[in-house]
Amino acid sequence: MYNPTTRLLAILELLQSHGEMSGLELAQKLEVEERSIRRYIMMLRDMGIPIDGERGRHGGYSLRPGFRLPPLMFNADEITAVVLGLMLARELGVTALPAIESASAKIERVLPEELRQSTNAIRSSLVMDAVQFGTRTVPNQWITLITFAIHEKNCVHITYASGDGELTERQIAPYGLLLHARTWYLPAYCFLRQDERLFRLDRVHSIIRTTQIFNPPPDFDAKQFVLQSLARMPNTQTFEILIHAPFTTVEAVIPSGIMELEAHGSDTLARCYTDDPHWLARYLARLEMPFTVLENDTLRAALQSLADGILASINQ
Repeated sequence: MYNPTTRLLAILELLQSHGEMSGLELAQKLEVEERSIRRYIMMLRDMGIPIDGERGRHGGYSLRPGFRLPPLMFNADEITAVVLGLMLARELGVTALPAIESASAKIERVLPEELRQSTNAIRSSLVMDAVQFGTRTVPNQWITLITFAIHEKNCVHITYASGDGELTERQIAPYGLLLHARTWYLPAYCFLRQDERLFRLDRVHSIIRTTQIFNPPPDFDAKQFVLQSLARMPNTQTFEILIHAPFTTVEAVIPSGIMELEAHGSDTLARCYTDDPHWLARYLARLEMPFTVLENDTLRAALQSLADGILASINQ
């Protein structure tokens, strides 16, 4: 149920984002009658908000040109999306770093304590390594819950699906959260297996934060643990590619988490661990650098399939 204050804020958000809206459009969005919208508009005007109104069939309400509202409040899902977006911009280098830091500081100043703690937990617990578009989606609230648990050193209870689909109930101590090559990875101590394990967040069916406290290993490196674990997984393949460009050139383009890079004369030897050769084929095609596949045949087949699809679209 909306209360009057929530409806007033909703009208301000709608007018700020849409520019101009009719009374009927606002009424439909807020699920109220048009006369209620007129009453809310009068209340906003009484509060000093300059809302112009134009009568007639094509009339509507709009904020007076030049008027700027202070930032409206984010909910938990919205602030998670904003913080992840800023972290992604920093990782990809698409925006100047001072602008990202300035935007983060401005957002944090207007947040209530609970949401400020949420953003701090995300920034301190989350690692974005070799971010690629097309990430396997997981609910925003799970990312928030996990990063809070890592930050506060709380164990979590999960229902987890193995690679063959078997569901198990597990109590784990989460050590970190890493976005690597389209997938969210969660290195943790598993009380069921009594050992450190690597979990994929897209295979988690349910998650509950508990009050049990854990102490993470000293100097635990989440990124290194994930990469080493991936290299040992039976469904993960090893791919070797010789990129015909100097090491310094390749290093500036390919993040260290995607491939292990090594100078090889005037070329660069790249080694990658993944269970998805088709993703790797698309990634290599975007590099705009010549390369030769040294290992293995599944990557050659994926590249051939990609090339066939491109040629077919050209010849249509």
